[in-house]
Amino acid sequence: MAHDLHTLTHLPTLEDLLRDEGLDGLLAALDDALARLPAEARARGGDGDGPEVSPRTLRILRTALQRDAGLLRDHPETLFQGLYNRLRWFDAPDAAAHFQEEQGPWSRPDAHLHALAEHWRRERAAQGTGRPWLESLLPLRDELEGVELALRHEAQVLQVAYSPTGDRLATGSWADERNVLVWDAATGERLLALDGHEGEIRALAWSPDGARLASGSRDHDARLWDARTGELLHAMTGQEGQVTAVAFSPDGQVLATGNLGWKVRLFDVASGEKERTFSGHMQSVLTLAFHPSGRWLASGSSDNTVRVWDVETGAEVARLEAETSVDSVAFSPDGEWLAFTDFDGIALAETRGWTRQGPLRGQGRYSSVTWLDAHRLGLLSFNRVEVLDARGGDVLHTHPYESDSHQRTASFQPGGTRFALSGADGRACVSDLTAPPPPTLRAGQRRVQGLWGHPGGRVVVARALRESVAIDSGGRVRPFPVDPEEAFGQPWRDSPDGARMAYPTRKFGRPPLLGVRVLDMEQLVPALDLTAPPLAASGTGHAPPLDERPVAFSPDGRRVAAVLEPGAVRVWHLPGGALAHTLRGPRGPIDLVDFTPDGAHVVASFPEESRLLVFSLASGARVLDTHVISNPTPAWAAARAAPLLAVGQDEGALELFDLSTGQGRTLRGGDSPIIGLGFTDDGTRVAACAMDWRVRVFDTRTGALLHELPHPSLAFAVALRDGLLVTRANDLHTRIFDLETGALRADLDGGSEPDDVTRGRFWELLSDGPVSFHSKLDPTTPLTWFEDSLEEVLILQDGLVVGRGQTVKDFLYVLRLHPA
Repeated sequence: MAHDLHTLTHLPTLEDLLRDEGLDGLLAALDDALARLPAEARARGGDGDGPEVSPRTLRILRTALQRDAGLLRDHPETLFQGLYNRLRWFDAPDAAAHFQEEQGPWSRPDAHLHALAEHWRRERAAQGTGRPWLESLLPLRDELEGVELALRHEAQVLQVAYSPTGDRLATGSWADERNVLVWDAATGERLLALDGHEGEIRALAWSPDGARLASGSRDHDARLWDARTGELLHAMTGQEGQVTAVAFSPDGQVLATGNLGWKVRLFDVASGEKERTFSGHMQSVLTLAFHPSGRWLASGSSDNTVRVWDVETGAEVARLEAETSVDSVAFSPDGEWLAFTDFDGIALAETRGWTRQGPLRGQGRYSSVTWLDAHRLGLLSFNRVEVLDARGGDVLHTHPYESDSHQRTASFQPGGTRFALSGADGRACVSDLTAPPPPTLRAGQRRVQGLWGHPGGRVVVARALRESVAIDSGGRVRPFPVDPEEAFGQPWRDSPDGARMAYPTRKFGRPPLLGVRVLDMEQLVPALDLTAPPLAASGTGHAPPLDERPVAFSPDGRRVAAVLEPGAVRVWHLPGGALAHTLRGPRGPIDLVDFTPDGAHVVASFPEESRLLVFSLASGARVLDTHVISNPTPAWAAARAAPLLAVGQDEGALELFDLSTGQGRTLRGGDSPIIGLGFTDDGTRVAACAMDWRVRVFDTRTGALLHELPHPSLAFAVALRDGLLVTRANDLHTRIFDLETGALRADLDGGSEPDDVTRGRFWELLSDGPVSFHSKLDPTTPLTWFEDSLEEVLILQDGLVVGRGQTVKDFLYVLRLHPA
């Protein structure tokens, strides 16, 4: 059946095509319609009463589908969610505030994609049959126009290289494994993932026939791969330094490598054996290029020279001076010219006499030069791609892009107008030189470094380098400047009502003045500074600086406890800020400060001595001093509605204390150290995670061992509530057990905090793939998924989700979860 503009902008039709024919079938239907429709075609979208649509609508729809292709193939039910979030922010009038440019798709007189998305939303609401979905309250990262493909990686992309025919693209990244990837350059489908390098990829090159791919890495290795099968053919290991350049001879029989050990090596491609080493550079070799004849090899170095070598004899034929490191060299297709980067442009040298010609070409510093043909150069600068007339020096075309503060690499598609660009955000982007660049997200300049808040709370702070953002459960996003006195890298804590946040501060001086600042979250201004007189220092020196300065609010929000110096916890009254207690312990760092759930006690952990101390807030007296396992975190828990506290010990002992009487007893079910603990609210059950890969459940009244729950890997966190026991293990699985019977109810692929599962209305599972979101009503069945894998997530009241991206690294997501 042939589809037209009307049917292909009708959401039920798109859903039917995706369900019945898969994503490829849906894309094929769009391609077929685009091939048939004249550019001036117009129709009413949706069910016939939506906005006016055109072939451009279908092109943008197709791009949006490609951006979410991985998720849609596995979870086609997320179609509306993905399309809505991308189209709604594409050209809506309120999108302009989120971009750096004044003009954009929202400025066009035919802006309508946002209206189509809202039309679909109203249709779903009227039908009342929609599935749960996530609404993005901020624009997403991937562009729908101006960037043809956005190839996502698990780490920063460092290298890109088109195959000689331009049908494939190789990329190299900073990932720990499988860091050389090969893609279909037309569709963005990943074809190969090559595993073997133990460090980031510093260089890539294709053989002239496209049959082989060479890679160089920080691990001092160059590797040669079969570019069709991914088979490793040869590993040229143990080079003098990081391999920063690789190049094939024109006949494909020789591979040249350059490294940070100042050497250039030649290898036989068939055998992988070294043929020759060129020595002469006085610093790192950064780039290589063979002359089209194969007779010469040019190398550029951080010693500010280009050297030309005779491939047969190894003799240095020429030395060309530059004013700075030479990052890129390239011979013209006819072999008459050598181009290389210099301090403020591109230098040209004739190859007949190896003489440098005339002034520099171009307009600034470039990191890459490529001959597009005998007369044009493709150049990469820190914020633009240029096409330059090599002889006249005129800039023929400029394509700006967003700088990400890292040196990028570019590769130009042979015979075409496409180019690929590496990126620190984990994407390799493919664009057309002649297409207008997309607008730049302001959020792209604000990489999130951490989220501060608590699940089910009312507010979260997304911490960035220059400007932080406060997000409340109503979806309000407000930026505020970074406090210059904030002790960077230290934790923030929010009060239970979300009205305040507290964080450690440091005022410079001799000695520096340490304190805690309380922030008014409504006004986003400091409300109070909490300080205390310094402790008496032993000897004549000052107290050593602390790696950790934990802060905590009491359950009623009326007290703040924090560490300013080693060996003591300070407690202040709010709102006035009067110092209530200085609670002293061993002279050393403190890695945990918290209040018991009833607010009657303060708990502190001293890792150097593996001790846990508990203090009474009424008197400031120490009521408990006991051994605790401190690595990686203190193994302790307190019941919410009973004065019970449990501590894990080395040889399988669980120490149980009644804080109202000071009495303690030992429960034991095994001989392995206990590293995680959890109580039921009433304190009648306690569960202990042990290093023998078992979780044991005890009756605290009788001390009886009720269950011993085996795990296929180490469980390190546990929570008990409403008849469920939930664990988190280091195999990135979350398991749910029946608390009464011990039966396993669900084994979920992904990690979640057990407390979130047992207490939150909604919670998430994090893994290396898309994030799934779940409801307390049915914990085993996902409500929906989100396309990016996330490093960190906080779900606030009313289903407001704040996330920090993993695939799109450190990107800020603000989402609203609609249950149905």
